[in-house]
Amino acid sequence: MPAAQSDAAPARHPGALRQPTVLVALLAAALGGGLVGSQFAGTRTSIGAEAAPSPVVEVPRAAQPSRSVRAWRAATAAPVGDDLGSESTRALRDPAYLRELMARYAGETDPDRRGALLAVLQSAANDQVMGFALRLADNPDPQSRRDGLQLLQAFSLDRAPVRELLLRQIDDERDPDMLRQLIDTLTPAVLPVEDTAPIAERLARLRGHPDPDVRASSVLQSTQWDRQADMEPVLYEAMLDPEPQVQQAAIAGVNATLAHSPRLKDALLEMAGNDAIERDQRTAAVFALQHFPLDRDEYELYRRVAMETGPAASEAAHGPGHGP
Repeated sequence: MPAAQSDAAPARHPGALRQPTVLVALLAAALGGGLVGSQFAGTRTSIGAEAAPSPVVEVPRAAQPSRSVRAWRAATAAPVGDDLGSESTRALRDPAYLRELMARYAGETDPDRRGALLAVLQSAANDQVMGFALRLADNPDPQSRRDGLQLLQAFSLDRAPVRELLLRQIDDERDPDMLRQLIDTLTPAVLPVEDTAPIAERLARLRGHPDPDVRASSVLQSTQWDRQADMEPVLYEAMLDPEPQVQQAAIAGVNATLAHSPRLKDALLEMAGNDAIERDQRTAAVFALQHFPLDRDEYELYRRVAMETGPAASEAAHGPGHGP
């Protein structure tokens, strides 16, 4: 069977950015109690990216090469190693070979082969690859730009050139889909407040964007980048948004920040008990309510909805501090 049609876990399309959906980020935060994961992203994202049933994340076995690696083997005439690691090691040790990979990408038109080349380059991230990714991300060709943004995800935003390019493109971008992808590329990093403030400022502005997916992504990213602000007003306002993806982003933000207030609790209780709302959103509200003090009537509503919405929520309802 050709490598590109194998039954192994499929590689990401070369043009697809990591976009965790709202639900992926939400459940990750609810179950782990930590930061919201990327990659909404994603179902991108997607958070705003795009609510589906609880996702199953498949992790390929270490001994089984990925589809990208097998596509890479089939695509190149030169001898290759047994796995992606060996290819990245060779690229890191041999600058000429790394330049050859980038030249092959520039002339490649087959999506699978381009994806395989990007996978090797991303795993061999160094300054040379970063420069290549920055040039691609600044290319007017949409596919090259998407590939460049994907490649830039190998680099932390503590790299000033990466951060500056993303902020500039966020300022200039008018297409909502691309703008959401740019927002979802803002993977959190530990930075001085002087460097995080410009990111937080853009996200605050984009929380009022006309596109609901852009608003949703901006809400979630704000909870990770704006460490100086009180997130409670931001999350409460997002819960009142008419669009469900923004409401889901707000619930994910509550789980990520553990923000508390009586009005946040009331909003979550209302969502949990609203039969007209999607089941996934009601389940997410139940998860978030685990962290709030509930009186007896509130607890009975919480427990009933948890039993109705599925095993995960039901297990939460019987967890520590929530009854027998």
